[in-house]
Amino acid sequence: MKIPGLTRDAVNACLLHRIPFALFALPGRDDFRFQASPVGKSGRSEAFADPEADCFFINFFDNDEPYTAGVPFTMDEEALLNYCDGEIAPQPSAEIRPRISPTFRVSYHDAFARIIPRLKVEGGKVVLSRHRTILTYKSPVDVAEEFFSLTDTTFRYLAYTPETGLWIGSTPELLLESDSLSREVRTMALAGTRQADDDTPWDDKNIYEQAIVTDFIAETLKKEGLDVSIDDISERKFINIKHLCTEITARGADDIPALLSELSPTPAVAGHPRETALEEISRYETHRRNCYGGYVGVRIGGDYHAYVNLRCCFMASVLYKGGGREWLCNLYAGGGIVAASKEEDEWNETGAKTEALATILLGKDGGKGIEGSAVNSSTVRFNDTPIPF
Repeated sequence: MKIPGLTRDAVNACLLHRIPFALFALPGRDDFRFQASPVGKSGRSEAFADPEADCFFINFFDNDEPYTAGVPFTMDEEALLNYCDGEIAPQPSAEIRPRISPTFRVSYHDAFARIIPRLKVEGGKVVLSRHRTILTYKSPVDVAEEFFSLTDTTFRYLAYTPETGLWIGSTPELLLESDSLSREVRTMALAGTRQADDDTPWDDKNIYEQAIVTDFIAETLKKEGLDVSIDDISERKFINIKHLCTEITARGADDIPALLSELSPTPAVAGHPRETALEEISRYETHRRNCYGGYVGVRIGGDYHAYVNLRCCFMASVLYKGGGREWLCNLYAGGGIVAASKEEDEWNETGAKTEALATILLGKDGGKGIEGSAVNSSTVRFNDTPIPF
């Protein structure tokens, strides 16, 4: 699907002036919605400042921020461009930046080797993640147009806030969808990964991972006093890979933000027991996950559409070798480590999960970006003075 010219202009104006914005599409839709909201006197880009207003929201994996960042729905494309024609209030810079170095293979090996012995004794699961670093010559809106056109079964978004920086994602995993009238919520357990064309029976390792996630979500909802129904297990495809999926519904929900905080991060992106897994992730991973594995979504008409932030990357404007504007990208992916896991399989799984977006960033012929040793602090510096498109 082509992103309309007016929307392109609005996105680029937001990037130029650092104005918080969100461009998104719900699963099953091929039309994208744009909204923006300049930062006011508070200096915050806060999603839920008005408890009734429609908004886009995005949080961090750690789920310990004082408020949820996001974009209230105050300006469409035309209103934003009219605003930019006048005198614009200074907007704050992003508080965080992508890492120039990727996760090195030896670092992943070291983390895996430290986690496995405990799992063999105690059982459970730890989701070990890594990130790839790619410098792309493509603009964020061009990347979004290509990436979003690969599937319409996911929640797709391109969004910026000063708290989170610029993120793009296409996530297949529903965290929570609510209906304010019926007080019903829908969610899913999504775990286990393999190539989309693999039709052999799922192995015990993947089935075990899936059961951990399903049990956690169901028990969390029951503890909140909800009436829970669990569907049969199925498969969910995402471009070149597929997952096991169990859809779950529950009735009696009132405080949706509280439910989101209780569910996130699920064992699908953290592990189980959760506190043990989070402690080992903090200790052994060599990067901060930022918004990867957190949740992202929209509240429209009082109903929440929240998704686990997967198949995503964090982007920032940089100057490469003193030249023009390029974009440094961190692509995140993880795999569930259990006692039976094989390190090479898990490493390759994270590569498969990032491949679709990496191919777009680099170009099919590799001529639109670079990855590897050429991306380093001696050739890349962050662009603190925005350059017009």
